[in-house]
Amino acid sequence: MGLSSSQGRLLMLTAAISDVELNEVLISQRQNKLATQGEEAAQKYNEATSNYKLEIKVKDTNSATGYTSEDLNYNNLSAMGYVVTNNKGEIYLEKDENGEWIIPKDMDGKDLISINKATGKAIINNQEFDIADGSNYLRKKDVLQNLIMNGLVNIKEADKITNKDYAMSLPANTQIEWVLDTSDDAAALSEYEMEQARVSREDNSLDMEMQQLETQHNALLKEYDSVKKVIDNNISRTFKLFENQG
Repeated sequence: MGLSSSQGRLLMLTAAISDVELNEVLISQRQNKLATQGEEAAQKYNEATSNYKLEIKVKDTNSATGYTSEDLNYNNLSAMGYVVTNNKGEIYLEKDENGEWIIPKDMDGKDLISINKATGKAIINNQEFDIADGSNYLRKKDVLQNLIMNGLVNIKEADKITNKDYAMSLPANTQIEWVLDTSDDAAALSEYEMEQARVSREDNSLDMEMQQLETQHNALLKEYDSVKKVIDNNISRTFKLFENQG
């Protein structure tokens, strides 16, 4: 191989080595991204299997214990004599299609509140309370539970509430409980396993690509060194020729 041909080949090898090294960097970045996605999937799964919900014990004469535990919602709260409030002492109610306040009832059909038509306020235990519109979330179990657990709304026993009772806390009894929510665990596990399988599959594929690139990279380096040696030898011989002629 002549000197000019060797130099041309060396330039081609340099470009090829740069391309391979760039692809190796890109694959490494993709593998790092996959590792992050695997960690995110694991975190999502842990969150899904360690989340809590609220349950309320509802009277049930057919049960051996005399009650049934149900996911807390506005219906069974009302049935067990609770009203939903905020830290201003306002009672949350929802409106019907005519824009009238819906009166919550307990499980015996007794109204928990009445409305003073003159003042527009709720009457409980001969006390008046301002009313706030909770139509957007009282009937949405998950939203209501989230608001309660984050202290954004409160629940009070209607027969014990006072118009100075603004404390944001759950009732101090065992009727309402925090329990681990396992309802979404199976779906979370399935999603986690599918995501981990995908990550593993893509990572294995990238490993194979990386191995092929490393093999190619080593071959190119070996040829580069060989061609470089040829060029160096040619240059050395040329200088010696000129030295001898001199």
